[in-house]
Amino acid sequence: MAGGSARLRDIGDRLRRVEKSEAQTGDRLRQIEKTVGRVHAKRFESLQASIDELHSEVREWRQQSTLQLQKLQRGDGAASRVSKDGGRGPDLGGPAIPLTVEGPGPGYGRPADGVAHPDPDGREWLVLDACPCCGHAVRTPILEWNKLIMLEVAPDEGSARYDYMLCHACGVLYASRRPVGKRFRYLLEHFGEVTAKQGGAAEIKNPMLNPYALSAEDEAQLRAMASRGVFVSEHLGLHKREYLEGLVKDRFENSVHVDLIGNLVPVKNARVLELRPRTGAIAESLRRLFGADVSVVPMWESQQLLLKEVYGFESRGLVDYDHFVSPFGGPFDLVVCNHMLTHMLRPAEFLAEVRSRLTPSGFVYFYNEPEELEYVAGGQSMIAHFNPLHMHGFDQRALVRILAANGFEVVFVKARNQNHLCLARRNDAVNWEPITDQQREARIERLKAARDRAILKVPASVRGRVSDSWKDALERSLDAGDVEFDQKGQLRFVTVSRRRRT
Repeated sequence: MAGGSARLRDIGDRLRRVEKSEAQTGDRLRQIEKTVGRVHAKRFESLQASIDELHSEVREWRQQSTLQLQKLQRGDGAASRVSKDGGRGPDLGGPAIPLTVEGPGPGYGRPADGVAHPDPDGREWLVLDACPCCGHAVRTPILEWNKLIMLEVAPDEGSARYDYMLCHACGVLYASRRPVGKRFRYLLEHFGEVTAKQGGAAEIKNPMLNPYALSAEDEAQLRAMASRGVFVSEHLGLHKREYLEGLVKDRFENSVHVDLIGNLVPVKNARVLELRPRTGAIAESLRRLFGADVSVVPMWESQQLLLKEVYGFESRGLVDYDHFVSPFGGPFDLVVCNHMLTHMLRPAEFLAEVRSRLTPSGFVYFYNEPEELEYVAGGQSMIAHFNPLHMHGFDQRALVRILAANGFEVVFVKARNQNHLCLARRNDAVNWEPITDQQREARIERLKAARDRAILKVPASVRGRVSDSWKDALERSLDAGDVEFDQKGQLRFVTVSRRRRT
């Protein structure tokens, strides 16, 4: 009996060990099954990714082949062009252009200064149903976005949409949707971020062009540098932080305007109003050489300080691009405007204010108004050109019509350094002819081609934002000869020299 009991206990122990072993084996089997499942899933996912990538490559290859075949069937393209070195084919440059992009693209970061946007509900937009320069209602859509579509930072999601239109009468390209009031002032207060002139940094290194409010330390430093005066000789060996080298450069650069005005305007002892002077170089020259009585309205606090410290000009306030009213009473014999028309939110109101401040035979002089040549015939991106402070674009003919539509007769206009120089005289009875049908259609074609090229130049990191327009822009640019396939079958831009397109 004793042996039997021991035997039973031994069997029981063995059964329990077997049961435990079976349980452990079951756990192991389930773990193995999970591991096998994960391996199969991972292999399946890898296989699926490879298939998707292959499909994408096949789609791109088919699209590439189709586009190349279309070019060959039309008999144009690379075979019809001659490169600079005499070989066959176009001169190609820049990075490869993808055939497809995926949307919707990344969202925007916000300016990092912690200042809340003053218009969170999007109420401070001016939406135009007619040209703000001549009042004509018929127009053609050209470009949807401003430069913010290319940047990482924006005031809000809707800030990149301006819907630029071409007026069928005066020919100006204008933003039909534009920020006003506090929304526009917010852009000015975040000038560096929204224009990306310093890579999007909230600072401008040139102290003469500092758009931000000045601290007491900033003012002290600017005064100390300005105290050296304009003509600081290099033989003194001063460090560039000890004086403002830009003062003499500004004097030299602006001498052309003084020469032009001095020869074409009876400016001796004249009363002059200068809007948005950089340092006061033009105003000082007109005062010194011709005895002119000059008043100034700058754009930034930094320029306001320099006007006083360098030349002794007392300014009254800063330029208001929304509702400009001169802080100085008229009449004036001459109003000088630096880069004003491009920015004005209500250009007809601005020109009416200028005209009202002029004598009946008074003059207005515009300079630093950008030509379209840089993005129509040159290499610049049209989208990059239209930063969110740029409301208008115009060629020389359109500028003449804009001024005529607002009571000014152009006396002299000249293209210089891809900017317009334009002198006009007040003439309340001036007549003007709208753009002709032929000129308008040619202009629309050039501007739309510039839009397509600009889309293809959007940085890779944000291309998804223009994905809906990519395919059509690519095909039209290929048809126009602005892009071509290289020897490896990749699309690149055709290199063009800067030239005026008629």
